[in-house]
Amino acid sequence: MCEVLKKYRTGELLSYLGVTRDTLRFYEEKGLLSPKKDSANNYRSYDIFDIYNIMIIDFYKKRGMSIHQIQDLLKKSDVQDIEYLLENKKKELGKVIYDGQCMMKRIEQAQLFNRDLSSSLNEFTIKPLPLYRVNGEVSDFIAVEEYENVIDIMNSNNNDMLSQIIRYITFNKNSVTGTKMLIVDATKVNNENDIFLEYPKCLYTVTEEIQQQNEQEDLMERMHRLSSEYANIHGLRLLGEAFAMIRLITYKENKAKSYIEIFIPFE
Repeated sequence: MCEVLKKYRTGELLSYLGVTRDTLRFYEEKGLLSPKKDSANNYRSYDIFDIYNIMIIDFYKKRGMSIHQIQDLLKKSDVQDIEYLLENKKKELGKVIYDGQCMMKRIEQAQLFNRDLSSSLNEFTIKPLPLYRVNGEVSDFIAVEEYENVIDIMNSNNNDMLSQIIRYITFNKNSVTGTKMLIVDATKVNNENDIFLEYPKCLYTVTEEIQQQNEQEDLMERMHRLSSEYANIHGLRLLGEAFAMIRLITYKENKAKSYIEIFIPFE
C-alpha cells in the first residue's frame, strides 16, 4: 500500500506519536481533526494528512497558542497573523518569566531568613537597614480604610502586601512616642527625587510575637527597653527611630506567630 494512503488506528498513534485517545477526541471535537470512521464499529483511522495536522497543532501549542487560536490559524492565516500572535505570546511569556523570577527571589530571601533565624532570634547584632524607597504611608496597620490610598502602588510592585509594610517607630529615652506604617519597596538605587530609608548602622534583631489584642504596643515597649539596655552597655547613641517588618508567620492552635525583623539606627 502507498504510504500516503496508509491508515493508522488510535492505539498506533499513541505508540508512534505519544498522542492519547483523549487528546485525539478533543482535537476532533474542536474541529482540528477529521478522521475516517468505520461505519460498522465507529473506530477512527488516521492518514498521513491527519498526522501532519497533529504535528501542526503541536507546533503551535508549543509556542503558547490556545486551541481557539489554533482553530483560527488552521482556517485562515498568513505570516502577519502569526507574527501578531507570536508577539503577544512573547509579551505574555516575558511577564510570566518576570513574575517567576520575582517569586524565586522572594523564596530565596525567605529561605535565607529561615536559615539565619536561630542565630538572630532575640540577639542583637550590628547591621545596615536595607535601602527602601518610601511610596506612601498609613497611620496604623489596623487602619484598613486608609489602604485604599496606597493599594494601587502596592499592587504595582509585584510583591505581597506584608513585605511592603514597615512600621516606623519614634522614641525617646523614656518611652515610645509615635508610630506609623510606611509603604516601601526594596531598591539598590538612591534616586534623589524619591524618599528613602538609609541607615548604615543599626542594632538588628528578630523577635517573635503571638497575635494578641495589644501585640504591637507590647512589642514596641519591650524592644524599647531591651535596645536601650544594650545601647547603654555598649556605649551606643540611638537615634530615636526604629523599623519593624514581619518576615515570617507560623500558626499554632489557630494563633499566628509573627517573626519580626527590627532595625534600630544609632550614630
